[in-house]
Amino acid sequence: MATIAVENVTRTATVFVRHSATCPQIAQGSEWRKCNCRKSLLLYDGATKKQRKVSAKTRSWEKAEDKARLWIEQFDPVKVELKRLQAEKESRTVTIEHAVAAYIADMKFRQLSESTLNRARTLLGDVDSEGNVTRSGKLFDWLDKQVPRPMCVADITPAHLTAWRAAWNYGSDLTAAISWDGVKTFFKFCVGQGWITANPANGVRRPATAKGSRTATFTDEQYTAILSAAKGNQRLETFLELLRWGGLALIDAVEFDTKWMDSEGVLRYTRRKTNTLATVKLPGHVIALLRRVPLESDNLPAQPFRRKGITLESNNHEWRRDLQRLFRRAGVTRVKTDVGERPAHPHMLRDTCGVWYLRSGMSLHGVAKILGHSNPMITARHYLPFVTELEKAHISENAAILAADKAKTDAAKTGKVLAFAR
Repeated sequence: MATIAVENVTRTATVFVRHSATCPQIAQGSEWRKCNCRKSLLLYDGATKKQRKVSAKTRSWEKAEDKARLWIEQFDPVKVELKRLQAEKESRTVTIEHAVAAYIADMKFRQLSESTLNRARTLLGDVDSEGNVTRSGKLFDWLDKQVPRPMCVADITPAHLTAWRAAWNYGSDLTAAISWDGVKTFFKFCVGQGWITANPANGVRRPATAKGSRTATFTDEQYTAILSAAKGNQRLETFLELLRWGGLALIDAVEFDTKWMDSEGVLRYTRRKTNTLATVKLPGHVIALLRRVPLESDNLPAQPFRRKGITLESNNHEWRRDLQRLFRRAGVTRVKTDVGERPAHPHMLRDTCGVWYLRSGMSLHGVAKILGHSNPMITARHYLPFVTELEKAHISENAAILAADKAKTDAAKTGKVLAFAR
């Protein structure tokens, strides 16, 4: 029996055996230790003056005694404090590698998108189940240059994070700010796990970002130059035109399946990022290109842009690399936005598609369906400057119609006055 008395309150935990009906030692009573019958605990709490029986969930007398002791120890303030200090000490020995591995695993369990996972891996790195860094990322690249190198999560201070962030070389202030949000989220996870008591990133302010639209679209002249540079490579030309006129994200274009397109050239697919249905009618020349895509040895006819034997992530990376090489050959390396220039990027083809349809008079709802946005307000938020541009054109057209009507009405009134004067 385990017993404790704290501030004149006595608590006891007694182990006893519950013999089965067929136990040959049933006559030995409830204190018999040597049979294989189920063990239970008789718990008495002097604070409530109540006694209860609970299963020890074991057939071992020794294990039941361990459970009785643990129940008693939760009321011992000295042992509670020792356990707390021991847990705190152990938490401070959690390595950065272990923390990153656990964080990425948690993101996978929550079924976050592959793009979100890749952004975290680029920032923090990736670690296998044995604690080996398989992808260094910005964090491990920086850590490996530090002397002495912080080894545990608890070793990282706001000063470390400030120095690490200063080493970033993102070309965009918004990318830097979003990455900083990722750092804060990672350390918030570490706090939640009990590895650290405070988030060191909270002591460092978020990078400032310039205000204005960052949506970048290729001009007609730029796209013509890019398309001309793709001539002679029918696979690349077809992939380029699919992105430009279909408005697909790169990863969705890589997974393009011929069954997505009906006999009329209407493309329907579910976006990988948002699981939202997108629908777009493709131009005739794009339909013709898609129906005769040259295949390589590791392509399937149903998925002409997807390579067998490699991961989707690797396949996606290959097409991104090929397109960026194409942009350089075409001499299109920078694209203007409201907040300056951005390096040419495949996603700009999707933006070019959306903006072209807006400028051609399509409704927000229609463009949202093409791009696979679940709500037209998402389209408006991303393409606000172009929506405003259309609104101004609409108001100008509206004003011209009113002015023409007023002139017509005034002329009619003048004619009536002259007729009356005669």
